[in-house]
Amino acid sequence: MSERDAILAAIATPQRAVRDISGLIGDRIAFGPVPAGPGGMATARAVGVVGKLRGRQVDDTYTEVHVPVQLDLTVDIGGRAVPVEAQMTVRIGLEACLAPDADHVVVEVDEIGPGDIALETRTSGIGGVLVRRLGNLDAEIRHHVIGYVTDILASPEARDLRRIDLDEASDTA
Repeated sequence: MSERDAILAAIATPQRAVRDISGLIGDRIAFGPVPAGPGGMATARAVGVVGKLRGRQVDDTYTEVHVPVQLDLTVDIGGRAVPVEAQMTVRIGLEACLAPDADHVVVEVDEIGPGDIALETRTSGIGGVLVRRLGNLDAEIRHHVIGYVTDILASPEARDLRRIDLDEASDTA
């Protein structure tokens, strides 16, 4: 293994990725109220508890982090508040790359799409049936979660974590 490959492999560890992503996300998430459903006819708000993150080394430079979340949503439609429980896991892919000027490592983050979110939702009663029939509940949840996670991963704190000086990288190799 070359020195370059050794440095990149030292950076792209599941432990480092889990530590950094966990620090960015925290142990709770919340969003809303946001428009939901066809034509924004409903509003939704959510709070969630983040579970234990898991990292998986895919190859020497690529790592996945899986973020489990228990999400409690409330969808307000027609004066009725409908509770929704959601269990989801968000997959975040990270790849360590040597910067063009070769003085630091850049960690690239995959764009998150609907396929990166495993989701199971539960509703009950007439309100639950109404929410499911009026719109694609799972697609709405994925849409808002993608926006939430993308904003976190584009934050200045996240950008700082994605740039790693070679001196620091050499210390961990």
